[in-house]
Amino acid sequence: MSPELKIVIYEEKNILKKLLDLLDEQYELLINKDVIKLDKIATEIDLVAKELATLEIKRRNIVGSETSMAKLTEDCNDENIIKAYEDIKHYLHMLEVQKEANNNLIKQKLLFTKKMINFIKPSKGIGTYNSLGQVGK
Repeated sequence: MSPELKIVIYEEKNILKKLLDLLDEQYELLINKDVIKLDKIATEIDLVAKELATLEIKRRNIVGSETSMAKLTEDCNDENIIKAYEDIKHYLHMLEVQKEANNNLIKQKLLFTKKMINFIKPSKGIGTYNSLGQVGK
């Protein structure tokens, strides 16, 4: 395995950890309702995601787009690379879970905000009853 590829794998691992830390921080900001810092963290997440994409392109240029990371680590005898690949898989799983939690929290907050706005400022349209006896718009 080439030294360039080893460097890219370790850099990917570090960037994934950084992205996970940022998503954890975003979750805390969502809980604490700190809107100003949420905007800042969103731009940081975008920058880290772009860094990760450039590293992935670099890795694919070194190895080729057809070869997967799993196949590379199977052929590799280096325990450090195998450990780094396992860490990458773990970080990817944790990123998926954290992203889903953040998205659900954001949706929940948006739904609550929408309901509060509708409560404060109801629609001015005249409601009519439909065939089921419910008021329609």
